[in-house]
Amino acid sequence: MTLMMKNCISYGVLGIGLLMYFVFINAYQFVESTIVMLLVVMLWSALTTYLDIFNTQIFSKVVSLSGLIFAISFFFFFGVEEVAMPKGAMLFNASGIAMTLFIIFMSILPALYVIHGDKTIQTTHQKTPTAQSTYDFSSPSEVEEIDDNWEIATDEDIESGNFEVAA
Repeated sequence: MTLMMKNCISYGVLGIGLLMYFVFINAYQFVESTIVMLLVVMLWSALTTYLDIFNTQIFSKVVSLSGLIFAISFFFFFGVEEVAMPKGAMLFNASGIAMTLFIIFMSILPALYVIHGDKTIQTTHQKTPTAQSTYDFSSPSEVEEIDDNWEIATDEDIESGNFEVAA
């Protein structure tokens, strides 16, 4: 199977799933649409893994986008409420808005990790500088030219702590 066919199959699953999600949302069936969205994302990730075309960047984008679509749906189902008087008035529900903002925050995290994740890992795992001499002793003759009255400390001397530091 060619790479183009594999990509068409995987994106076809996402497209059909998105279409099914909007059909259920249009029918005001929030729970069913949520189940469809989760099943489609899991099916898509399993399919791309099976077809050996899984990409973490694309996966995080799909998870982020589906989370944002879910957050918008959640907001319109639970964050906004139409009231009878006055005609066309809307009432905003604070708990629905708070949950929507939490869902948006959680859906942005995978995209942020892909964009900035590798940079932070490299900076946090760098070795901290240890106490080292500033001289580059590339040859033994340079060591002898610095001072003839001092010896180079061995690892045993450094671990024992019985040595004097040159001023």
